[in-house]
Amino acid sequence: KSEPKKNSGLGFGFKISTEIVAALIVGVGIGLLVDNYFNTKPFGLIIFFILGSFAGLLNVYRVMRRIEKQ
Repeated sequence: KSEPKKNSGLGFGFKISTEIVAALIVGVGIGLLVDNYFNTKPFGLIIFFILGSFAGLLNVYRVMRRIEKQ
């Protein structure tokens, strides 16, 4: 049997940073696409950057709650 081992601090930090960076990249990418399609240069990028930031923080919150329950 393999017992579930605790995540190391390095692994935990990598998971958290990956969640935030991935959400920001997706938000910025969507913002750039919206700006190019609708020709609204800075506004789509700004709005979707903020939404991506909130999504990243929400993902981090979910991961923290899941780890807290373990």
